Amino acid sequence: MQHLTNFVYQQLKQTKILLVSCVIASSVFSPNSLASNPKNVNLLTDVWPPYINEDDKAKGSAAKLVELLLNHQKVATNWQYMPYEYAFDQVSSQQANASFPYFKTAQRQAQVLFSQPVFSVTSRVYYNRQFLNASQAEKAFNDKKRIGKVAGYSYGETIDQELTQAHEFASEDQALTALLNNDIDVLPMTEGVMNHQLSTNFPQRKQLIVALKNIADKSSLHVIGAKNTQGETIITMVNTALNYMQQQGMTSLLSTTSDVAAPVDVAKLVSSEGYPLILGQSSASGDNIQYYTLPQGSKVLVIKWSPKILQPSHNDSIYKNMMDLSKVVLLNGPHVGKELYIRNMHIELQ
Repeated sequence: MQHLTNFVYQQLKQTKILLVSCVIASSVFSPNSLASNPKNVNLLTDVWPPYINEDDKAKGSAAKLVELLLNHQKVATNWQYMPYEYAFDQVSSQQANASFPYFKTAQRQAQVLFSQPVFSVTSRVYYNRQFLNASQAEKAFNDKKRIGKVAGYSYGETIDQELTQAHEFASEDQALTALLNNDIDVLPMTEGVMNHQLSTNFPQRKQLIVALKNIADKSSLHVIGAKNTQGETIITMVNTALNYMQQQGMTSLLSTTSDVAAPVDVAKLVSSEGYPLILGQSSASGDNIQYYTLPQGSKVLVIKWSPKILQPSHNDSIYKNMMDLSKVVLLNGPHVGKELYIRNMHIELQ
């Protein structure tokens, strides 16, 4: 009898050990679990150039920054692309652990965890000066008429509160197209995103789109995490890396600047009636001027327009205007790189 009791006890003990092992294994290998020191983190995101680029293109500036922060914690980043509105829902309902990037609002803070600020951007309100002037555009924004926005996006709380009646579009492309087509009067957009959109998709019309000067919102963007252990772990890792880099003075790394170079005037040199050859001169005046014969069609960058171009004339005589000198730098040809003065009549903008 004692032998039978010991046998039953041993069987129960082994069964208990097996059950505990199964629970541990389930915890470790569950697809929704996250170990205290994960080797990789899934981050939901969407295309938002130049900050987040498409999956098959070079990483955007913000994506690189987050990867740097997680790499400091010895963690790899797995990007999963989906609309931001849906990604936020996945994190807030704890179906996913983290997403990036998001503006912080009081409403969102009640639903998800926010990291410390990862980077900041300035959002502005833009109008098309082909159809409106600045005062008309500002009135349209204040009256909340014909305003556009991208669905699911925030532009900072200052601007967001004015968008209660805005027309929603699925993407920045669609919203900006509506502004160019006069379907809306004003459109808020992050400055870096607008510069990228105009330079990439609408380069011929970029001078038409102008920002209202007195309406802007500079806001920080963050990683968001689910309100659970996994989300807390990810947010803690991001914050730890941010604190370390700030303490070490690595502030230049914590930058997603996407400044656009100032526009320049590129021109082609052309002959003029009565002047079949183009002469460039080393200075505008003086006794030691050197003259250079330049091939027709030479490419130049205008670095200083002549006063006759910049200022209005008091009569309609054009001879002096034609003969006045602008300063250029040669972009090709035998004198490439040389700065010379050229008669205005030989400069044709490209």
